[in-house]
Amino acid sequence: MRRWLPIVVVLMWASPVLGQDAGTGTGTGTDTGTDTDTGTDTDAAPPPKIGVVVAGDPDDTLRNTAAFIETEATASGLRVPTDPALRKAMRGEPATDEDGLDGMRSIRRGLGLDPRKDLESYKRIGIITGADALVVVHREGDILIEVFDVSAAQFYEGALHFGDSSSKQRVEFVRSRAEQAQRRWSTPAPPPPPASSKKVNEPEQPADESRAKRRIKKAWPYLVAGVLIAAGVTYLIIDRRDTNEAEPPLLRFRPGEE
Repeated sequence: MRRWLPIVVVLMWASPVLGQDAGTGTGTGTDTGTDTDTGTDTDAAPPPKIGVVVAGDPDDTLRNTAAFIETEATASGLRVPTDPALRKAMRGEPATDEDGLDGMRSIRRGLGLDPRKDLESYKRIGIITGADALVVVHREGDILIEVFDVSAAQFYEGALHFGDSSSKQRVEFVRSRAEQAQRRWSTPAPPPPPASSKKVNEPEQPADESRAKRRIKKAWPYLVAGVLIAAGVTYLIIDRRDTNEAEPPLLRFRPGEE
């Protein structure tokens, strides 16, 4: 027993030291739980979608200009209709085969030189193509570019001369208006105003109805009864006057007569 005593004392003395060494925590930072969030928003809205339309006589210059503007827009990140035949119909290019776009071509042919006189037609084209905005290419001496807001069914103010503008200016001109049109298109409609409750037992009175008329409506049964009574009394009086009954005979006594 005595020979084990020194060993027990040594173990009792060493145990707190060992416990202290075990909790020193070197903090090597080997934790692999790094934040891998790249900051990309998967719910971000897609870029605006546009359609390029040629108004008026679609000569080769206007069609080529419209196709060039469409290429600039897609290169900048804007979206266009995915159907190439639909885009050609909007530029006024003739159909090469049966593509079912005769209606679109008919609407485009009806577009006049003044775009603001054909707002309903541009609205229909925008809805068919699913575009937020339409880029309208037409000629007034020079080739002009205007942007139509599909949701508002209105043109934005200002036109851009194609020959006097750079590619950067055209892209910014189209993009700024298309983004605004997209925001307007995606904004939910305001809720309808709450309906005012009406009392069932108190119907509304017409605005032009006077107080006297309302009193007459309430008292009309009494008026009818009074008229009937007056008519009956009058009838009895008249009937009494028209009766020619002989008065009862009277016997008169005169002296000296038998």
